[in-house]
Amino acid sequence: MFTVGILGRPNVGKSTLFNRFAGRRIAITDDMPGVTRDRLEYVCEWGLRKFKLYDTAGFDLREDILKKEMQEQFYRAIDEVDLCLLMVDAKEGLHPLDEIVADLLRKKGKDTILVLNKVDNPELEMAINEFYKLGFEKIFAVSATHGRNVDELLDEITSRITEEEEAEVETDRIKLAVIGKPNVGKSSLINAWLNEERVIVTEIPGTTRDSVNVNFEFNGKKYTLIDTAGIRKKSVMFKDKIEKYGYFRGQDAIAESDICIAVIDATQGILDRDIKVIADANRQYRPVILVFNKWDLIENPGEYSRQLGRDVKDKLKFLYNPQLVFVSAQTGKNVYKIFKSVEIIDKEYSKRVQTSKLNEVLQLAQQMHQPPVVKNKRLKFFYMTQVGTKPPEFVVFVNYPEAVHFSYERFILNLIRQEFGFDGVPLKINFRQKGDRSTD
Repeated sequence: MFTVGILGRPNVGKSTLFNRFAGRRIAITDDMPGVTRDRLEYVCEWGLRKFKLYDTAGFDLREDILKKEMQEQFYRAIDEVDLCLLMVDAKEGLHPLDEIVADLLRKKGKDTILVLNKVDNPELEMAINEFYKLGFEKIFAVSATHGRNVDELLDEITSRITEEEEAEVETDRIKLAVIGKPNVGKSSLINAWLNEERVIVTEIPGTTRDSVNVNFEFNGKKYTLIDTAGIRKKSVMFKDKIEKYGYFRGQDAIAESDICIAVIDATQGILDRDIKVIADANRQYRPVILVFNKWDLIENPGEYSRQLGRDVKDKLKFLYNPQLVFVSAQTGKNVYKIFKSVEIIDKEYSKRVQTSKLNEVLQLAQQMHQPPVVKNKRLKFFYMTQVGTKPPEFVVFVNYPEAVHFSYERFILNLIRQEFGFDGVPLKINFRQKGDRSTD
């Protein structure tokens, strides 16, 4: 697929343009330089043509460890993209870092469009003259915030897509959100899968801020991997505006995913923060695969794995027979076994049950435990049907839906699981008045 990278120094509006192209808020934007750390990826569509878009960390020359990792991401993006959008700030004028990046792109021989941003009114278009010295033929004066001239820029980008690149068809991908508290190895796990330093990894908790999407293929199946910000206590995260954005983007990533990979530090065991993160995913009806990382540091893995299994049953009772995988992202041990668990869960998550078999379970439930009497009339369950998958969703028609106690609801769900499995998958059930066929 034709790939486009938005490049430039910090705080020129790269993430704002990324969100404008995507048509939704994906990248975190703020006036503070250095908000974007990892390389973000999104497939954009314009005029029936699609292209892959990268948002990159701003280029600067600082030497700290985090900046060094960010610049490595920047250089990789240059090598991978077909077209570079060099973004500069019209209000601030030409900056020495702009000239350094421009020179780098020329030496690499990259096809480049110069994007003059923050041109919010026609008067600012005069600033374009200063930037001709950078030597690029195509210059667009835009306002990423207000959308000014962005359509014309998109027309120029899509005009460069060849017929071969246009003919590429993207098949459906399973979206995997990698979730967990900070510093448990989420980004390291994704890098181990990709076999490259695609996501920034340091020992500094909270390095990942955005939800980073990466397309990936394994054993002929296609996935989208979503690395999320580590979830700390809200009282801590919400003191930092950027971390607060990262928290909400992480919640959005869970909602957009098909399956969540919950990474847990095996050396610490299952802590309260792990339970909170996993419960968040379960509340959004997303199946969770439990991945215990840093397994290379465990001295007695046999006994400890059995102990962790007992802890899962004790502390994560809301999960039904979840998949457990013990890995080391550092050494690569068992990291690809996770995809076997993904296949198992995806099959359960997509499962459909015949209405006739569901009604046999409903009849059995009423025989085992007679429904209670409400308003001098006994509850009557007429029939049950499955109305959806991912998550599996069931509707039961009853004479008094509001009177069904949660314990009887749980009883019916347990019978469904006993009969049809759905291991590791959350189930939804709704009770409706007979004759009401509306969708929740």
